[in-house]
Amino acid sequence: MTWLRRLSITARITIGSLIVATLFGLVAVEVVRAGVASILHNATVTLLTSDVAAPKQSVKGNPSGPYTLPGGGQELAIVGPNGRVLDSTLPLALGARMPSLLQLGDDPTEVQVGNDRYVVLVRAVPTSDGTFHVIAARNNETTDLVLDRLTSLLLIGAAVVVVGFGAASWLLARTALRPVSRMRERAASIADVSSTGLLPVGPANDELAALATTLNDLIGRLRASADRERQMVSDASHELRTPLAVLRGQLELAELDAGDADALLTAIRSSHATALRLGQLASNLLELSRIEAGPSNGRTDWRTLTDELADAIDRARLIASRRTDDSEAREISIDFDYRPRERQTVNALVALSPTDFGRILDNLLGNAITAIMGADVAADADADAAAASERIVTAELTATPAEVILTVRDSGPGMEAGFIPVALDRFTRADGARTGHSGGGLGLAIVGALAGSAGGSVVLANAEEGGLIATVVLPLASHPTT
Repeated sequence: MTWLRRLSITARITIGSLIVATLFGLVAVEVVRAGVASILHNATVTLLTSDVAAPKQSVKGNPSGPYTLPGGGQELAIVGPNGRVLDSTLPLALGARMPSLLQLGDDPTEVQVGNDRYVVLVRAVPTSDGTFHVIAARNNETTDLVLDRLTSLLLIGAAVVVVGFGAASWLLARTALRPVSRMRERAASIADVSSTGLLPVGPANDELAALATTLNDLIGRLRASADRERQMVSDASHELRTPLAVLRGQLELAELDAGDADALLTAIRSSHATALRLGQLASNLLELSRIEAGPSNGRTDWRTLTDELADAIDRARLIASRRTDDSEAREISIDFDYRPRERQTVNALVALSPTDFGRILDNLLGNAITAIMGADVAADADADAAAASERIVTAELTATPAEVILTVRDSGPGMEAGFIPVALDRFTRADGARTGHSGGGLGLAIVGALAGSAGGSVVLANAEEGGLIATVVLPLASHPTT
């Protein structure tokens, strides 16, 4: 059946329909033929019963004869008690088998004589002179001829019906699959990257319309993904071009200051810082590509989340202490708290690996520290304001029966209201104090991508008392067992 698989769907449907129609046609012909044969046989039996009625009455009325057999081509015989044929119009070949005919009983029986078939009916007639037998026979030649002609006509009609059914199946299959052909032609035309068309969706609410709708959704997602990739490449090229130009200039200055040890050391340190920024930018781009490649397959329980929170706080305190030592600013207070609101949620899981959850914490805490340090730089002109301002970062982790919520607050200057809606986009950086030690604009984008990969969300909002509140909501990947 390998050849059948190479045919088109229309051809396969047509061939299958022809096979089914042929089988049904043959069965129908056989059923009709058997029905007609039964009717003809019953008619023959009825005629035979009528044939024996008159001779039977003649024998009863006058057993000794003479006997009057009806004409009209009726084949009859009267046999006496001693088995002698008293009168007969039976064919000679059939009459020669008289002893076997007398053994047939009362039921009509088919008897084959040469090429002819007869239906024979035997009736016993008890009289005062003994038991006589009246035998009637009918040749089945006419019945066979009728059945043969009927079968021929039925086969011809069945063939016509099968051919018509096959043609109708071909037309219906072509009509039903025409939308598929249109979708294929449209798909070939929209294969161009610059095309914005979609597959046609038929007016009927059928499987083909559902297929077209699903494929259009797929095309839309693929185009969106391609657009994001192109935008990411464009943004990355733009972001990398500036630090590369700076690095090249710093190296050129280092070459010019080769005779001045202090200037050369300064140029080397600047080049090293630029190289670190380039490395961090490349790492962030790779991290975003990994996150956007597919949903997270990690699973982390509540205890691991709290352990990762404590570790992230330690890392943030170390970073803050180094920065305050370098800038001679007051120490930044970093604290955390965690508690499940329901005891059962202790065993709950979120769809993030511990490393990814730590990455979310590091980025949010790092941004909070950067915001506070940027505010310190902006407040240098006002020593009293700088001394009175608080430097606090807090992280709180809570759990409900349906989700885990991470909230990071800082006492920085907050964000501009117009920037908050785009803060999670790649390579976006706000103006002002929060960017005093800004990076490549990918930190919050990574946070949003990680939360989205776990089915969660990130909300940024300015606090009424000042500072920024970052809320990460992570739905539970599995419900706890009590």
